[in-house]
Amino acid sequence: MKPVITSHETYQEFVIEQLRQHYTGGLLVLVHKDWPLISKLWITDLTKVATLLQDCYSVRGPVPRDPAAMLCSFLLFLLTKPEIGITAWVDEMYRVPLYAILSGFEPGDVPGVGTFYDFFALLWTASEKNLKPCKQKRKRKPEKGKKGEKAPTTTLGRIKRLANWMLLHLNTQKTLPTDSLFKFFQSQFLAVSARLI
Repeated sequence: MKPVITSHETYQEFVIEQLRQHYTGGLLVLVHKDWPLISKLWITDLTKVATLLQDCYSVRGPVPRDPAAMLCSFLLFLLTKPEIGITAWVDEMYRVPLYAILSGFEPGDVPGVGTFYDFFALLWTASEKNLKPCKQKRKRKPEKGKKGEKAPTTTLGRIKRLANWMLLHLNTQKTLPTDSLFKFFQSQFLAVSARLI
């Protein structure tokens, strides 16, 4: 099914409600270093990612996780512990309720590892799995010069050929798998930051 788009205000209300529920009894405590993380995600509106990916979801099937929450969780992963990997990040969200809450998930109800990888496949719009060709040219070792002399130049005119190729292909634009993601980050992060300056 198509994802249900939740507004940023709904996300903010959810975070306040969950923090009150889990962090006011004294059992769980927010420390000083948590507040910059909370404030970053509090002001970051990721709801446009759902409209960006709307066509990628099927009409049938189970209701998917909110794309804004998935992206928010991935950004939180990059901000806190990018070295541990997605599998350990899912475990971390189970262990630390703050990470699940800031992602937009209820503690104990976080997406699985496969859900994250399915979401990444939606962001990366390449039809092929690998961008490099299977067969690559074997590189020859350059000739060595004699003792005390420079090595002979084997690639005469390399700069000229490169300049001619650049001039020929200067105006051609090739669509890349990351184009939609770059447009999203440009409109939702860079443009917003530029307006705040």
